[in-house]
Amino acid sequence: MSNPENRSIEPEQQAPTTEAIADEIPALNEQEKSEKEKAIEDFDYVVPAETYKNHHKKHRHKKKDKKTTGEQRDPMDEAMDGYVFANPAKKKHHRHRKKIPVWAKIVIIVVSVILVIGITLGSAYFIMKDIGRKAMHNYDDIDISIPLTDNSGKNATDIRDKGRTIKYGGKTYLLNEDVMSVVFIGYNQGEVGESDNYMGDAIYIIAIDAYTGKTTVIGVSRDTMLDVNIYSADGEFIDTEKTQLAYAYSYGNDKVKGGQNVNTALSRLFFGLPFNNYFAIDLDALKDLNDAIGGVTLTSLMEFYSEYYGATVLEGEEITLHGKDAETYIRSRDIEVLDSNNARMDRQQQYIKAFLASIIPAAKKDIGTVTNLYGVVSDNADTTLDLPKITYLATTALTKMRSSNEIEYLRLSGKIKEGEHAEMYLDDKDVLETMLKVFYKPVE
Repeated sequence: MSNPENRSIEPEQQAPTTEAIADEIPALNEQEKSEKEKAIEDFDYVVPAETYKNHHKKHRHKKKDKKTTGEQRDPMDEAMDGYVFANPAKKKHHRHRKKIPVWAKIVIIVVSVILVIGITLGSAYFIMKDIGRKAMHNYDDIDISIPLTDNSGKNATDIRDKGRTIKYGGKTYLLNEDVMSVVFIGYNQGEVGESDNYMGDAIYIIAIDAYTGKTTVIGVSRDTMLDVNIYSADGEFIDTEKTQLAYAYSYGNDKVKGGQNVNTALSRLFFGLPFNNYFAIDLDALKDLNDAIGGVTLTSLMEFYSEYYGATVLEGEEITLHGKDAETYIRSRDIEVLDSNNARMDRQQQYIKAFLASIIPAAKKDIGTVTNLYGVVSDNADTTLDLPKITYLATTALTKMRSSNEIEYLRLSGKIKEGEHAEMYLDDKDVLETMLKVFYKPVE
């Protein structure tokens, strides 16, 4: 066995220590040193390794270290540690991107523009909808006062928080602020005093529960007797007058809109419940709205002469109303009959049902149907509904309501007396119970 102290170690078996290599470097002969210096001169420049590392740290690649692989490093290599050489002879390789055809660039630009427009319109839609929601659910002015007594003469209701809570008939009701309302007014020219003016001929309150989608249409007779505000020509309030609801629209002027005056009168009728929005349309323009949806089909509840068909339509006959026939059907009445407006309201309610049954399916497919119809009658209409409100109303009703058959129709009833005109006096109990049913919700 050989002496361990004189045994030679193969490079493949054991790597030299750092101390050993450091001892060998000073022993390099002059020829090796000159070769080293020549090697340095063959490169364009030499930078300290630390500088290279700081600027290119993210782009370093790991290399095998001969110290860890067991291979003995050349002393020359050790001497070069700490320097990085850049060789201009080494060419950089660049990736060559394919040129995008002109037609592809055009397509990309067009698609980008469409996306930007879509995002902008979508954002505007949601903004308008949110503005409309806040405006439609406004009960800040509520102040309920119900002059209703029981058989003993005591108050029949217990009102709390200005009417947000009402106790009646052994039950407690809370104001349902999810319900929004619009008063629909169909007006036409009528005789007021010594001059002709426009009167509210058809008056309906449309209430929509934004949470459940429940929609209720409340008919209020034009003959209803109630307190109506009277204004001067300058828009100054003068007094109230007990008269037909139909006259509330005629007492409006440029400063106080007729629709606002109708809303004020209805608010009094409903004990202080606020009505903030209305849509008033000249019934002469009804034919345009009617024909915009291709006519309205129904079973006639009266006998009348059709200008469109040039023939008499019999009661019980199915007909599609076109043009002037639509106005004739919902406005005609026998003024010699005291309660003739009730029969007319039956036809108006029937017409509204048939009209909504025609437009709701189309509007569900295209919300633009609603705005298009508004455009047809906008020149002959007065309303507080702006685009945000219409957007919110339409989307809420159409997304929540499955069909027009879900709409509930109510009518305030009362006793009719003969005066200068037909006078209807409503029962406060009937008005209260209607209000609680539509605008409130019972709680345990």
